[in-house]
Amino acid sequence: MKKNKNFFKSYLSGEESLGFSFWVVTVLGLTVLSIPNYIILSKGDQVFDTMTDASALFYIIYIALSFIASIFAFIGLWKSASKYITAKKKNKQSAIWGYLSYAYIILSIIRSINSIIFG
Repeated sequence: MKKNKNFFKSYLSGEESLGFSFWVVTVLGLTVLSIPNYIILSKGDQVFDTMTDASALFYIIYIALSFIASIFAFIGLWKSASKYITAKKKNKQSAIWGYLSYAYIILSIIRSINSIIFG
């Protein structure tokens, strides 16, 4: 990783390791980010009926930022997996973890779309 780049640029260009991109940013980061939403949704639909305008606006902003964070995590992970696959193929080694990362991203997107459509 070049020292003159900030983390966001470095991550989005796939310069972080596949392990860090997958486990720290994507799995741990997005899991921690989703905890407030799980807490809110666990209270049922009545929580939305009792929200003030300010809390509803805050929730909408939170959901939008979560969506942006997911896009950020998946783009960086995809690019990191791509670099991982290229390096492994060059050395004639197995690139399975890169391909499994691709599958994880695709399945996560499908799950999210399904969740939006079917609840």
